[in-house]
Amino acid sequence: MKRHPVEPGKLVAGLVVLGVATVYGLDAAGEWDVRTLVPLMVLVGGLCGAGVVSALTYLARRKRARGTDTP
Repeated sequence: MKRHPVEPGKLVAGLVVLGVATVYGLDAAGEWDVRTLVPLMVLVGGLCGAGVVSALTYLARRKRARGTDTP
C-alpha cells in the first residue's frame, strides 16, 4: 500500500475553514451574534498561517532530503 506524505498546512487550512463554517452556522441559527467581518478576518489570518506552516514543512523536508539536518 502506497502512503502519501502528511501535509500539515492542509490540516490547518481545513480546521480554520471548518471553524469559520461552524461560526457562520451558529450565527445563522441564531445561537451567536457575530459581526460579518470577524470570521472573514479569522479566515484570512488562518489561511495565511496555513501558508506559513506549508512553507516551513517544505523547507524542513528539503533540508532533510539534502542530508544537512545536523548543525
